[in-house]
Amino acid sequence: MHDSPAKILVVDDSVSIVDSLCKILQFHGFVTDSAHNGTDALGKLHQNSYDLVICDIEMPGLSGLDFLERLQKDESKDIDVILMTGYLDQDYFIKAIRLGAADFISKPVDSNMMLHSIRRLIEMRRAKTGLSDFYKHIESTRLNLVITPLEFPNLSLSHVVSSFINRKFDIPQKLLSEILVCVDEMAYNAFIHGTLQLSREQRHLCQDKLKEIIDEKLTDPLMAAKRIRFELEILGTEHKVKLSMEDDGNGFDYESWVQKVQDEPKLNVDETGRGISLLYHFSDHLSFSKGGRRIELHKDLRLGSFTSNDPS
Repeated sequence: MHDSPAKILVVDDSVSIVDSLCKILQFHGFVTDSAHNGTDALGKLHQNSYDLVICDIEMPGLSGLDFLERLQKDESKDIDVILMTGYLDQDYFIKAIRLGAADFISKPVDSNMMLHSIRRLIEMRRAKTGLSDFYKHIESTRLNLVITPLEFPNLSLSHVVSSFINRKFDIPQKLLSEILVCVDEMAYNAFIHGTLQLSREQRHLCQDKLKEIIDEKLTDPLMAAKRIRFELEILGTEHKVKLSMEDDGNGFDYESWVQKVQDEPKLNVDETGRGISLLYHFSDHLSFSKGGRRIELHKDLRLGSFTSNDPS
């Protein structure tokens, strides 16, 4: 499975955009298929197997959100969807996440950013294999992990959390999606920002160049000695999940970022600041400590509780 090229369905009402993206993906070794509206895309998904879908959010007829909603109702179709968009307001963005959007890329599409997102999602999906049997034997309501920087790139925390929670609760898919998005953002911030301290320019390099920089940093004994500490706690009687992540980095000015998120009525889908925006909007309680090196998030598992925020 790992040696076979991933198959990607590209959906956009613009023929030129579809053709351009398919050519880029084929050049980088992916197998592609295309559809020019959401209805045709759903038909192809019922007839064929794909590893990932890239879909425009604004299309005539069946929009990207409508497409996601139809896909979510079909339990036999468990597939990641990347949405393409120029700009997204807060309500639209949050609704897309709750419907299961795996990531967003801005239009006009940056090919390096697109490829980075695709490869990250495919590796996360493949890392899920083999976890189910392991978690059948876990009964504890708390999971503590101390992770080295060398181990971190090969660990998919969101799949660990998904398996752990599903052992304890039967919760709505949109709530689980929000929790998993938060886990991914916390993990990304702890590793890329906190531990490796990569600059914006470095983070936007092509996948191969970025991997070279990360591999080089990980050869530094001081870097290898750092740790990322993750804790997941399920409080059964309170129907609550608590997540915390701590790194050995330098921290950051979290108060300014939280204030910016509170004051900003719109959400930008670009990387800078997006993580805190997601954590703020999808948590029932969010707090920072140790100069920003530690973050703790609470999420109520009962349907209807997701609208409250308690940042501190």
